[in-house]
Amino acid sequence: MTRNTLSGGAGFRDPAEAGDGGPDEGKPAVGRRALLTRGGVVIAGAVGAGVAVTAAAGPASAAAGDPVLQDTVNNAGASATPTELDASNNTSPAFILANAGVDTSTTPNGAGPALRLTPSGQSVPTASTVGGDLTATSDGSLYFTHQFPTTPTPTIVSAPVHTEATANVYAPLAAPVRVVDTRSSSGRVNIVNASGNLDSTGRLKAGKTIYVNLDSQVYFAEAVFANLTVTGAAGSGYLTLWSGAVARPTASSIDFAATGSLANFVSSGVAEYSATILNVIAIYASQTTQVILDVAAFSLPGFEYAKFTVAGSSARASRMLRAQERMRGAKRA
Repeated sequence: MTRNTLSGGAGFRDPAEAGDGGPDEGKPAVGRRALLTRGGVVIAGAVGAGVAVTAAAGPASAAAGDPVLQDTVNNAGASATPTELDASNNTSPAFILANAGVDTSTTPNGAGPALRLTPSGQSVPTASTVGGDLTATSDGSLYFTHQFPTTPTPTIVSAPVHTEATANVYAPLAAPVRVVDTRSSSGRVNIVNASGNLDSTGRLKAGKTIYVNLDSQVYFAEAVFANLTVTGAAGSGYLTLWSGAVARPTASSIDFAATGSLANFVSSGVAEYSATILNVIAIYASQTTQVILDVAAFSLPGFEYAKFTVAGSSARASRMLRAQERMRGAKRA
């Protein structure tokens, strides 16, 4: 996945008309994995305890029945018999890997990995065994093999393992947060480009686009879910809310009349405005109006990318435990 980068500062222009090319799209798209390490987030590996077993020189050839040697690569050759470790303990794992090494480089990643999977030559693994296979593929993906109890024979499916690099979580706020209210100066602090785009009363001018900074809420977001409200309009018109990373779409987010207030729930992708403003959305007005935006939730790579306390997070573990107990009870019934 990628997020486009907006071009701000000198020479930056608003996409006043749909299909006008939008903000400068000449800058390369920003890779998601590169962005995940920015915005003040430090992603650190866990430091384990125990004896580190490392692969050094080698490989050492081994015949069936030979012991596994430490500090070298053990090569079983073309043997079709896997090296297997069995146990019948109800409380402890059959195998434990730990790496207590300390990373002395400038990157604070902690110890080296406790386990490394060498990628196979397949882009999608062949589902040929019972559930439980974990495979790293040639394109850097991770797959797990599932076995479903279908009849007359079980169905075996290899499915990708989702991580922060390939999937998102829905992160609701405990209560909606008002990030824009053009009726007051304090409600306009998150507007990146207010100058020239608002009238003397703070209303968003007809034909203008503002960019809303969401960095106060998140380190990195893929999408935002919010309530968009218009009031005090100079006439009938519409608003369009989108990421701002591409030309303004022709679809409207809310259509309004000349009088009264009107609200609509919207969702939109999030874009990067500059190297220091990592999360923005754009709002265009066809008619001069006051604009209010109340954010209810975000789509994030992980809950740690939220600067707010995710709704229900404190009770999440106990709720999941109760739900799992009910599921196990239902399956036993």
